Amino acid sequence: MNKLLNRSLNKLLIYAAIVLCCSIPIYYFIFSALLQYELDEHNIILTERAGREDSYLIIVTVTILTVLFSSLLLIGLVLLNRRLSRELWRPFYDSLTKIKDFDLNKHQAVAFTPTDIAEFAELNDNLDKLITSSISAYNQQKKFTENASHELQTPLAIMQSKLDLFLQEENLSSHQHQLIRELSAAVTRTSRINRNLLMLAKIDNKQFEQQEIINLSGLINDLMELLGDHQSDKNIKLETNITQDVSVRANRVLVEVLLQNLFSNAYRHNIQEGRLLIRLDPSTIVIANSGKEALDSDQLFKRFTSVKGSGTGLGLAIVHETCASLRWSVRYAFENQKHYFYVRFI
Repeated sequence: MNKLLNRSLNKLLIYAAIVLCCSIPIYYFIFSALLQYELDEHNIILTERAGREDSYLIIVTVTILTVLFSSLLLIGLVLLNRRLSRELWRPFYDSLTKIKDFDLNKHQAVAFTPTDIAEFAELNDNLDKLITSSISAYNQQKKFTENASHELQTPLAIMQSKLDLFLQEENLSSHQHQLIRELSAAVTRTSRINRNLLMLAKIDNKQFEQQEIINLSGLINDLMELLGDHQSDKNIKLETNITQDVSVRANRVLVEVLLQNLFSNAYRHNIQEGRLLIRLDPSTIVIANSGKEALDSDQLFKRFTSVKGSGTGLGLAIVHETCASLRWSVRYAFENQKHYFYVRFI
């Protein structure tokens, strides 16, 4: 409201200043003409000095009176304009505040304050219809995503099972065997993408609200043991610095998903004979792996924009969404030929 009101007041003040500057010489010439008329009518002749003094007196008097009455008029207009504008625009800014506070994930419609101003009442009606339709479309989209992911798991599992049976056939040629292996790998990747999409849908649906005290130190040690096979595959050198007894209050499923995706990403995209750093302090988790060049930080956490090899392109997107759901923060940096991921939880 202040920006709109100040813009109007600035224009009003500029206009008033122009009128004031133009009115002073006009008043001067009018008063001078009237004075000269009175002098001529009464046959009064003024000396040159007296004429200059009268002209100076007229100018000063006209200026003072013009400024005085113009100032009083402007002050009155400004105060009146502020009061009227505040009352007239209040419904608009009430609606604007409610729109700013609106969260689509909370499934709550916005109750706009009734107003007798026709334009704002019409605006509120259209906003209410727009928000209601957006909530409905959002709920349908989330329900479809979750249902589709659930329904796809069964046929994907059947396909994988049938392909595994085909691979056990003895009369397959080497070409057929290779084709089935490639198809099996594609089905496996599709199944992972489907599970990841389902996880993202559940995160978006706020299905992980339950919280508990989690020992991060113990959880990280357990996950490192589960993912240790990748370490030997590439002869990766592991460096750890885990502060003991670091605990947080959060949802265990989300924290496990976050760490699993970060660990698997660091193992999968590490180089041969690379290094892997895992560090935990009372406020931050740091996971770093060797690399050759920096990644595009603007695209890194977006879905399907960082697919490499057998990855799904959803791991870091899940990391980002999980951190947002936990109200944590994640940051990427490339330093000393290493990809660093910093997750701050305090």
